[in-house]
Amino acid sequence: MMHTIKFPPTLLSVCLASFLIVMWTPSAVAGCYDDRAPGMDWSGCKKTNKMLGDSDFSGSRFDDAILLLSSLDNSKFKGASLVKTDMTRATARNSYFENADLTKSVGYRATFDRATLKDSTLTKSEYFRASFREADISDVDWSKSELGRVDFTAARLDNVSFRFSNLSRVVFADAQLEDVNFYGAYTYLTHFEGVDLSRVKNLGQLQIDLSCGNLETKLPEGRWVPDTWPCVDD
Repeated sequence: MMHTIKFPPTLLSVCLASFLIVMWTPSAVAGCYDDRAPGMDWSGCKKTNKMLGDSDFSGSRFDDAILLLSSLDNSKFKGASLVKTDMTRATARNSYFENADLTKSVGYRATFDRATLKDSTLTKSEYFRASFREADISDVDWSKSELGRVDFTAARLDNVSFRFSNLSRVVFADAQLEDVNFYGAYTYLTHFEGVDLSRVKNLGQLQIDLSCGNLETKLPEGRWVPDTWPCVDD
Protein backbone atom coordinates (compact mmCIF):
# COMPACT_ATOMS: atom_id res chain seq x y z
CA MET A 1 0.00 0.00 0.00
CA MET A 2 1.44 3.38 -1.06
CA HIS A 3 1.72 5.98 1.65
CA THR A 4 1.57 9.68 0.86
CA ILE A 5 3.96 11.86 2.84
CA LYS A 6 2.19 14.93 4.10
CA PHE A 7 4.26 17.97 5.02
CA PRO A 8 2.97 20.27 7.69
CA PRO A 9 1.43 23.31 5.98
CA THR A 10 3.96 25.68 7.54
CA LEU A 11 6.99 23.68 6.33
CA LEU A 12 5.53 23.31 2.82
CA SER A 13 4.95 27.05 2.63
CA VAL A 14 8.53 27.79 3.66
CA CYS A 15 9.98 25.40 1.06
CA LEU A 16 7.78 26.82 -1.69
CA ALA A 17 8.73 30.38 -0.80
CA SER A 18 12.44 29.51 -0.81
CA PHE A 19 12.12 27.87 -4.21
CA LEU A 20 10.41 30.93 -5.67
CA ILE A 21 13.08 33.24 -4.27
CA VAL A 22 15.85 31.18 -5.85
CA MET A 23 14.00 31.00 -9.17
CA TRP A 24 12.92 34.64 -9.45
CA THR A 25 15.53 36.76 -7.65
CA PRO A 26 18.01 38.28 -10.17
CA SER A 27 21.59 37.22 -9.58
CA ALA A 28 23.97 40.14 -9.02
CA VAL A 29 26.90 37.86 -9.76
CA ALA A 30 25.45 36.79 -13.10
CA GLY A 31 24.99 40.44 -14.12
CA CYS A 32 28.68 41.09 -13.54
CA TYR A 33 29.48 39.01 -16.61
CA ASP A 34 27.12 40.88 -18.93
CA ASP A 35 28.74 42.39 -22.00
CA ARG A 36 29.55 46.10 -21.93
CA ALA A 37 26.58 48.05 -23.33
CA PRO A 38 24.44 51.14 -22.64
CA GLY A 39 21.89 50.59 -19.88
CA MET A 40 23.59 47.55 -18.34
CA ASP A 41 23.71 46.91 -14.59
CA TRP A 42 27.04 46.16 -12.91
CA SER A 43 25.90 47.24 -9.44
CA GLY A 44 28.02 45.64 -6.75
CA CYS A 45 30.37 44.06 -9.29
CA LYS A 46 34.12 43.82 -8.82
CA LYS A 47 36.06 44.94 -11.88
CA THR A 48 39.58 45.36 -10.56
CA ASN A 49 42.41 46.19 -12.95
CA LYS A 50 40.20 45.77 -16.05
CA MET A 51 40.56 47.39 -19.46
CA LEU A 52 37.16 49.04 -19.89
CA GLY A 53 38.14 51.93 -22.11
CA ASP A 54 36.44 53.00 -25.34
CA SER A 55 33.08 51.72 -24.06
CA ASP A 56 29.56 53.16 -24.06
CA PHE A 57 28.11 52.83 -20.54
CA SER A 58 25.43 55.50 -21.02
CA GLY A 59 22.52 55.02 -18.63
CA SER A 60 24.24 52.10 -16.90
CA ARG A 61 24.43 51.36 -13.17
CA PHE A 62 27.66 50.89 -11.22
CA ASP A 63 26.31 51.47 -7.71
CA ASP A 64 28.67 49.97 -5.07
CA ALA A 65 30.86 48.56 -7.85
CA ILE A 66 34.64 48.29 -7.46
CA LEU A 67 36.60 49.63 -10.44
CA LEU A 68 39.93 49.74 -8.63
CA LEU A 69 42.93 50.32 -10.95
CA SER A 70 40.73 49.91 -14.03
CA SER A 71 41.08 51.85 -17.28
CA LEU A 72 37.90 53.76 -18.24
CA ASP A 73 39.59 56.07 -20.75
CA ASN A 74 37.55 57.44 -23.65
CA SER A 75 34.32 55.90 -22.34
CA LYS A 76 30.79 57.32 -22.11
CA PHE A 77 28.91 57.43 -18.80
CA LYS A 78 26.17 59.88 -19.76
CA GLY A 79 23.28 59.56 -17.29
CA ALA A 80 25.01 56.67 -15.53
CA SER A 81 24.66 55.92 -11.82
CA LEU A 82 27.96 55.44 -9.97
CA VAL A 83 26.72 55.88 -6.40
CA LYS A 84 29.35 54.65 -3.91
CA THR A 85 31.48 53.36 -6.80
CA ASP A 86 35.14 52.80 -5.88
CA MET A 87 37.41 54.14 -8.64
CA THR A 88 40.60 54.23 -6.59
CA ARG A 89 43.61 54.69 -8.90
CA ALA A 90 41.39 54.20 -11.94
CA THR A 91 41.88 56.27 -15.11
CA ALA A 92 39.07 57.98 -17.01
CA ARG A 93 40.93 60.31 -19.35
CA ASN A 94 38.76 61.96 -21.99
CA SER A 95 35.70 60.16 -20.64
CA TYR A 96 32.18 61.58 -20.64
CA PHE A 97 30.19 61.70 -17.39
CA GLU A 98 27.54 64.30 -18.24
CA ASN A 99 24.45 64.14 -15.99
CA ALA A 100 25.95 61.22 -14.03
CA ASP A 101 25.34 60.48 -10.35
CA LEU A 102 28.63 59.93 -8.49
CA THR A 103 27.26 60.54 -4.99
CA LYS A 104 29.57 59.10 -2.31
CA SER A 105 31.92 57.73 -4.97
CA VAL A 106 35.62 57.25 -4.21
CA GLY A 107 38.52 58.08 -6.53
CA TYR A 108 41.73 58.21 -4.51
CA ARG A 109 44.59 59.05 -6.93
CA ALA A 110 42.26 58.53 -9.89
CA THR A 111 42.90 60.34 -13.18
CA PHE A 112 40.10 62.24 -14.94
CA ASP A 113 42.21 64.52 -17.13
CA ARG A 114 40.22 66.15 -19.96
CA ALA A 115 37.07 64.33 -18.80
CA THR A 116 33.61 65.91 -18.99
CA LEU A 117 31.48 65.89 -15.82
CA LYS A 118 28.93 68.57 -16.70
CA ASP A 119 25.62 68.59 -14.77
CA SER A 120 26.77 65.71 -12.55
CA THR A 121 26.40 65.10 -8.82
CA LEU A 122 29.46 64.31 -6.70
CA THR A 123 28.19 65.16 -3.22
CA LYS A 124 29.85 63.45 -0.24
CA SER A 125 32.49 61.92 -2.52
CA GLU A 126 36.21 61.33 -1.86
CA TYR A 127 38.83 62.13 -4.51
CA PHE A 128 41.97 62.75 -2.47
CA ARG A 129 45.01 63.36 -4.76
CA ALA A 130 42.96 62.80 -7.91
CA SER A 131 43.71 64.64 -11.15
CA PHE A 132 41.13 66.60 -13.18
CA ARG A 133 43.51 68.59 -15.38
CA GLU A 134 41.75 70.35 -18.27
CA ALA A 135 38.44 68.70 -17.32
CA ASP A 136 35.02 70.30 -17.92
CA ILE A 137 33.29 70.26 -14.54
CA SER A 138 30.63 72.91 -15.14
CA ASP A 139 27.30 72.91 -13.25
CA VAL A 140 28.39 70.25 -10.76
CA ASP A 141 27.34 69.78 -7.14
CA TRP A 142 30.53 68.78 -5.31
CA SER A 143 29.49 69.72 -1.79
CA LYS A 144 30.48 68.00 1.47
CA SER A 145 33.34 66.14 -0.21
CA GLU A 146 36.97 65.24 0.53
CA LEU A 147 39.10 66.76 -2.24
CA GLY A 148 42.45 67.29 -0.55
CA ARG A 149 45.37 67.78 -3.00
CA VAL A 150 43.19 67.41 -6.10
CA ASP A 151 44.74 68.89 -9.27
CA PHE A 152 42.29 71.12 -11.19
CA THR A 153 44.95 72.72 -13.39
CA ALA A 154 43.33 74.42 -16.42
CA ALA A 155 39.94 72.87 -15.60
CA ARG A 156 36.63 74.59 -16.27
CA LEU A 157 34.68 74.82 -13.02
CA ASP A 158 31.83 77.24 -13.79
CA ASN A 159 28.86 77.08 -11.41
CA VAL A 160 30.36 74.36 -9.20
CA SER A 161 29.33 74.07 -5.56
CA PHE A 162 32.11 73.25 -3.10
CA ARG A 163 29.92 73.93 -0.06
CA PHE A 164 31.51 72.47 3.09
CA SER A 165 34.10 70.53 1.07
CA ASN A 166 37.73 69.98 2.04
CA LEU A 167 39.87 71.77 -0.56
CA SER A 168 43.13 71.76 1.36
CA ARG A 169 46.18 71.96 -0.93
CA VAL A 170 43.98 71.76 -4.04
CA VAL A 171 45.64 73.23 -7.17
CA PHE A 172 43.51 75.65 -9.26
CA ALA A 173 46.30 76.90 -11.54
CA ASP A 174 44.87 78.40 -14.78
CA ALA A 175 41.40 77.07 -13.87
CA GLN A 176 38.23 78.91 -14.86
CA LEU A 177 36.19 79.70 -11.75
CA GLU A 178 32.95 81.57 -12.39
CA ASP A 179 29.98 81.42 -10.00
CA VAL A 180 31.79 78.80 -7.92
CA ASN A 181 30.30 78.50 -4.44
CA PHE A 182 32.95 78.23 -1.68
CA TYR A 183 30.53 78.51 1.24
CA GLY A 184 32.02 76.71 4.26
CA ALA A 185 34.83 75.16 2.17
CA TYR A 186 38.14 74.44 3.92
CA THR A 187 40.89 76.19 1.95
CA TYR A 188 44.07 75.46 3.91
CA LEU A 189 47.00 76.05 1.51
CA THR A 190 44.64 75.88 -1.46
CA HIS A 191 46.59 77.14 -4.47
CA PHE A 192 44.98 80.18 -6.15
CA GLU A 193 48.16 81.61 -7.66
CA GLY A 194 47.29 83.64 -10.76
CA VAL A 195 43.62 82.59 -10.60
CA ASP A 196 40.69 84.95 -11.23
CA LEU A 197 38.46 84.71 -8.16
CA SER A 198 36.57 87.93 -8.85
CA ARG A 199 33.37 86.12 -9.86
CA VAL A 200 33.21 83.35 -7.24
CA LYS A 201 30.66 83.28 -4.42
CA ASN A 202 30.93 83.04 -0.63
CA LEU A 203 34.74 83.11 -0.41
CA GLY A 204 35.44 84.79 2.93
CA GLN A 205 38.55 86.63 4.00
CA LEU A 206 39.48 83.89 6.48
CA GLN A 207 39.39 81.34 3.65
CA ILE A 208 41.65 83.60 1.61
CA ASP A 209 44.03 84.01 4.55
CA LEU A 210 44.36 80.23 4.80
CA SER A 211 45.00 79.78 1.09
CA CYS A 212 47.93 80.49 -1.20
CA GLY A 213 48.01 83.17 -3.87
CA ASN A 214 50.13 85.94 -5.36
CA LEU A 215 49.84 89.42 -6.84
CA GLU A 216 48.36 87.93 -10.04
CA THR A 217 45.42 86.43 -8.10
CA LYS A 218 42.23 88.46 -8.64
CA LEU A 219 40.12 88.58 -5.49
CA PRO A 220 36.39 89.17 -5.05
CA GLU A 221 35.28 92.71 -4.32
CA GLY A 222 35.88 93.65 -0.69
CA ARG A 223 38.65 91.07 -0.13
CA TRP A 224 42.35 91.83 0.22
CA VAL A 225 45.70 90.12 -0.23
CA PRO A 226 46.89 88.64 3.10
CA ASP A 227 50.39 89.18 4.43
CA THR A 228 51.02 85.42 4.16
CA TRP A 229 51.01 85.52 0.34
CA PRO A 230 52.90 84.16 -1.50
CA CYS A 231 53.05 80.93 0.51
CA VAL A 232 56.32 79.28 1.37
CA ASP A 233 56.89 75.77 0.05
CA ASP A 234 54.75 73.26 1.94
